[in-house]
Amino acid sequence: MFDLDEIKRRAESKSYLLGYALYAEGNVSKLVIVDDKAMAMATVAGQHHYHVTLDNSKLAQGKGIQVSCSCPAADYQDICKHAVAVALQVENTPEDEFADETAKEANDRIALKTWFNKKPVAELTDIIFRFLDNSEREYDKWLLIMETESHSIGVSDISKFITKALPNRPTWEWNEVRNYFTDAESMFEMIFPAIEKCTIDQQWKLIFKAVERLNKVIEQIDDSGGFRLGLEEMLNEKIITIFNQLSWSDDEKAQWLFTHFESYKYDIFPDVPDDFTLTETVEKLFLSLCSAAVITRIKPGLDVIDREQLWAVKRLTTVLIKQAEKQQDWQEKCRLMQITAQEPSDYLRMSELCLQHTSELDAKHYLQQAYQQAKTPHERAECQKHEIKVQVALAEYNSAWQLAWQLFTENPSFRHFKQLQQLERLTGETDPDFLIKAEQLLADCYVETTRGITTDADALLDFYMDQNELEKARLWVLSHKAYSTSLLQLADLIIVEYPQESVDLYYRVLGVIIDQTSNSAYQEATRLLIKLEKKLKTNDVDSVILYLMIEKIIKNFKQKRNMMKLLREYFSQCF
Repeated sequence: MFDLDEIKRRAESKSYLLGYALYAEGNVSKLVIVDDKAMAMATVAGQHHYHVTLDNSKLAQGKGIQVSCSCPAADYQDICKHAVAVALQVENTPEDEFADETAKEANDRIALKTWFNKKPVAELTDIIFRFLDNSEREYDKWLLIMETESHSIGVSDISKFITKALPNRPTWEWNEVRNYFTDAESMFEMIFPAIEKCTIDQQWKLIFKAVERLNKVIEQIDDSGGFRLGLEEMLNEKIITIFNQLSWSDDEKAQWLFTHFESYKYDIFPDVPDDFTLTETVEKLFLSLCSAAVITRIKPGLDVIDREQLWAVKRLTTVLIKQAEKQQDWQEKCRLMQITAQEPSDYLRMSELCLQHTSELDAKHYLQQAYQQAKTPHERAECQKHEIKVQVALAEYNSAWQLAWQLFTENPSFRHFKQLQQLERLTGETDPDFLIKAEQLLADCYVETTRGITTDADALLDFYMDQNELEKARLWVLSHKAYSTSLLQLADLIIVEYPQESVDLYYRVLGVIIDQTSNSAYQEATRLLIKLEKKLKTNDVDSVILYLMIEKIIKNFKQKRNMMKLLREYFSQCF
């Protein structure tokens, strides 16, 4: 009914495995098939209960499966794990089972509609009012619909409905916050048509009132789940659309934009000026206001070092820097950056900009200023790294090489080795003992602690693989610990010549992952097994060694039930 290949292709691999786990654990309920088997609806239990709809009705139009889910992830994922679970439930449910439930649902709706049709109007009205009395939001919604249709609603009435749609009350529970904004969006679906019947100036005031109200109520609401985002987007779009229709002069529009850009008054608000479509004149006036404000704030006598003052100037120069970039005026950009430069990193960015435009002496000047501001060993090290680039640009190759080698000996790592190797090729500076010295330095990186190995402990393993010294790499991993990424890289490099060793390396990684005892870890382990199986087949290696390894996993980790479910799904032959 629903193409699982399409579901798997459109869902992220992690979402598919999570969805499979939900299905396998029996979390799908109330499955109903309607519209001649073109649509499936169900509830999926996760952290909360989510409502999922799968729709195949548009396949004939060349469109794929239409999916909707009430979970937060559905806002940014094409197909979430709950939709995957429903698709799997449909695929694995005999037609006669859900056919009976679907028929019952359809018959119940017909019976209920017939029962309502037989009721007198007065009795139906009483039923509706009993329903409305139990829901303040529903009562307000239908009152608003009535007044809008009868053209009896005024600006003050709409303003009151905006306040009712966004009540100012503390709300912290996840479910309560979701319901709060679901109700608010439902109310605003009725408020927006009423606003559109007003004049442009009235619309502007009402939408602005709604934005201010949302900013106020959010102070008492824990919306870490992002439930307000739908309403926020609608209100921001309304502000932007109506702004373009206002009869204000260009000066008035520029001043309004500047006022709401200079002072960061609202947390929920369109991005000024980027979200607005400005005429060339308005944009020019706005930038002039920003430039004048910068000059005012940095004139003699003002304490630019003050953090609040500095933040304000940085905010103002941001749009001016963007304008300079747009005009490809890098020198103006550098001048603007210098206004708020205080940290070594600020001067290093300016130096980098000069290097990009072959202004090496200016780059050296800003590097010297960065050194002057550097106070910590880390800041001085960053300056030294950049100094190598400046020296190369100035063709001071020997100095660049000597400094780079010094930094490598002080802090050896595989990443720094690769940078040094690249510098060697770039400058032509050579050291016949470079690789020998580097190997010894990287060997000293290996340190084990009670918590495991240090960050660059397996640098020598990466070095051996980079130099294609696979025999040394194979010997090294026998007596040393290493990070999963490096072990898997070596396993893939030796899979043809030493398949058993390759599988053993995968097992070392898989054991650590499965021991994490979480569904996400089990899904990651399953993905690695699927990947290994494909690699073995691609390289014409007998997969028996893989299946023996999986049997070993089954034996050693049989208590991990969800892991076993995934293995049964993808490697049933091992059971």
